[in-house]
Amino acid sequence: MTITSPDSGAPPPGPEPSAGRGARSLPHRWAGLSDHDQVGVCLAAVAGALGCWALFWPVPTEVTGQGVLVYPNNAGLLNARSGGQVRQVFVQVGDRVSRGQVLMELYLPVLEKELQQQKGNLAQLELQNRELDQRDRLRLATERLSVDTALAKLADDRDRFEALQATYADKLRNLRWLSQRQVVAPLSSEVVGAEQGFTTTSVNLDATRTQEKEVLTSYEQVKLTIDTQALQRRYQIDDLKRQVRVTEARIAFDGKVVAQRDGRLLDLQVIEGQTVSTGQRLGTLGRAAAPTAHEAPLRAVAFFAPADARRLPPGLPVEVVPLWNQRGRFGGIVGKVSQVLTLPATEEDISTTIGNPQLAQELVSKGPVMRAEITLERDATSLDGYRWTLSRGSGVFPVRDGLTIASHAYVEWRSPISYLIPGLRSITGGYRSQGMDRRWNLPFLRQPDTLP
Repeated sequence: MTITSPDSGAPPPGPEPSAGRGARSLPHRWAGLSDHDQVGVCLAAVAGALGCWALFWPVPTEVTGQGVLVYPNNAGLLNARSGGQVRQVFVQVGDRVSRGQVLMELYLPVLEKELQQQKGNLAQLELQNRELDQRDRLRLATERLSVDTALAKLADDRDRFEALQATYADKLRNLRWLSQRQVVAPLSSEVVGAEQGFTTTSVNLDATRTQEKEVLTSYEQVKLTIDTQALQRRYQIDDLKRQVRVTEARIAFDGKVVAQRDGRLLDLQVIEGQTVSTGQRLGTLGRAAAPTAHEAPLRAVAFFAPADARRLPPGLPVEVVPLWNQRGRFGGIVGKVSQVLTLPATEEDISTTIGNPQLAQELVSKGPVMRAEITLERDATSLDGYRWTLSRGSGVFPVRDGLTIASHAYVEWRSPISYLIPGLRSITGGYRSQGMDRRWNLPFLRQPDTLP
């Protein structure tokens, strides 16, 4: 009995299509690999993907800064102009104030003591001046009496000498007339004696006139000395009066803290009876009402490390993240760098800008920082009017003046290998390249017996 196979009458199977064979070849090949080969293929694929990522995939370099949202020229600091004690506070936090309103009064013991001492010195100088003026008047009267007496005596002497001179002159004229007629010899004793008497009288008369001038000059000198001393005393008194007025003006000016503009008192840092030092912050004065976005939109003021701030070109996109700990939920506000100051900011500059000395001290605690101003982009469809990266804003957390923020900016996009190579160069010290070797490896620099 002959057994026939059921497939004996069927035609032999033809070749499969190439598409189906290619589709089944990869699973067949994978199934044909051993477990170790499959692990090796997976590791090779992961290594290849990692290599492509390291060579070609760009990774951003991010810099971060801290800051606040502010209105331009919104916060104004109230500082103590002089050290003293808070005597009275006339306002409370949240009160509206007008320009020129007295907010608090200070007691300035240093200036008060200085004023008291100046007034004491002034009273003493005025008393001394009155006594010296009285003494000078008596002295001047005595000098005037002495001068009048001396001038009267000299006037009598002058009259006597003038009369005697006239007598000698007449006698000498008569003798000369007689000598011309040869009645008397020209050199007779009468002529010689008359000439000597006339000469002596003239000398005495000139001496008397000189003495009169000396007496008057002496009196004028004494009077000038007295007037000069009195003028110096009056100058000292006037100068001390001016100092008293200046000190009183300083007490009136420094002893009162006055609002420099209309606004609202944001905070007070002192209480009545507290001692304050010169320049100490007493409070913060803000605007009376928040300006509209059209008038003065909020802007971000962020402070970066100097090395990071110098890498922020104007117009660079920045993500401004309010410190709500909700970045994953809302994202951040889109902004652009508008300005970066070229010099590091001091703690006083930061405090004046943000109106918070504690935050300013914290910002500079880790080293110098540079200020960057960031313009926030607007979006009319969002909840708060600003463009956000992940949402339409928050209806619960308000975006307001004084909100602390963190600013994130991407300053460079580089492949991961570009981060690794500089690190390897730093570790190995291999900063040369073939081009450098070709340019710098000059023949005259080679030492003898070295390879070319």
